[in-house]
Amino acid sequence: MENAHSVKVLEQCKISPPSVSVPRTSLPLTFFDIRPLLMPPVNRLFYYEISHTKTHFMNSVIPNIKHSLSLTLQHFFPLVRNLIWTPQSSRPEIHYVYGDSIPFTIAESNLNFNHVCGNHPRDVNMLYLFIPKLLPASDTIIPLLALQVTLFPHSGICVGISISHAVTDGKSFSHFMKSWASVCKLNRDTSFMAGSSLPFYDRTMIKDPNDIGKITWEGLEKLNFITRHVLAYLNLLQIQRIKATFSVGRSEIERLKRWIFTWIIERNNQLKELPFNLSAFTTTCAHIWVCLMKTLGHHNDNVREIFYLAVGCRASLDPPLPENYFGNCNVRCSTAVNKDLLVEDGIAVAAEIIGNGIQNMRSIKGILATFHNDETNSFWGRPQHFL
Repeated sequence: MENAHSVKVLEQCKISPPSVSVPRTSLPLTFFDIRPLLMPPVNRLFYYEISHTKTHFMNSVIPNIKHSLSLTLQHFFPLVRNLIWTPQSSRPEIHYVYGDSIPFTIAESNLNFNHVCGNHPRDVNMLYLFIPKLLPASDTIIPLLALQVTLFPHSGICVGISISHAVTDGKSFSHFMKSWASVCKLNRDTSFMAGSSLPFYDRTMIKDPNDIGKITWEGLEKLNFITRHVLAYLNLLQIQRIKATFSVGRSEIERLKRWIFTWIIERNNQLKELPFNLSAFTTTCAHIWVCLMKTLGHHNDNVREIFYLAVGCRASLDPPLPENYFGNCNVRCSTAVNKDLLVEDGIAVAAEIIGNGIQNMRSIKGILATFHNDETNSFWGRPQHFL
């Protein structure tokens, strides 16, 4: 098992937006933001196969990363803030004051880059060496973002991110990453970001006539959520597991789609086409669901198996939110089937269940907003690997 000595910290600093570029301000949490407070930080690793010496990395690459990050944060200032609440407040707020910053770690690793970012089984604890820690500063303050950039000399670079789910969903996170990567890659200011390219923050557009946010927050307070948040994070750092990546190519997906289509049509003679979109996403989810169920065992039990999907609903609200809204705006799509039906022809069964579930969500105007992390206008090209 690799230990902490495999990664050497070269520098730890704080990154802030440019001076006086962001006024002192606060941003309330909506009911979409409050439930994710129970979740531990979301961790992401981006691997780039690129040959840099340590000297070039420290003297050229890192200054550009720091500068571009600072410029980008002036537009994505909620990430620099802390989540703060008091006994008198009805719910937490994201507060920003001049001087707020995010922790930024620069490190070097002597581990084999191809081993770390490969598809083969790897020790999960090894991967946590490249993820910055994001722990609450006190009982009433939670930082929202931490970053770490690790050099593998002459091999590659890993960008590790730990971010609170209370401040952003996947779509907003992708918006931030694409913006930062563009500024970094172009080595310029943010003047090219305008209009729909800038994040939208108006929380008053999210109506809550039934006080869902207040009710949810009161429930979390009773659960002592801050303790649960810390324990969940610490437990992640202590698990003894391995992680592997399974790549499913386009040809495999198309072959599965043809088989699923044929199976459904043959069972329903009146159908000439499927009542849902048999997308690559639906097909992959079905494959994963069945494989996971079989891996966990007891797949012959006649019990309900549930598969959850988080779907974006910016366009379905009244009034609809713009696509560049920054924050959480997801709802849960739940699909279920008896576990024993997932054994024989299980992938086709799962695909039909998931596809119909998504189709029901699509019937609400624009509720299934899509985004693609792999299309990030990346720092050094498309990531070789993303976790």
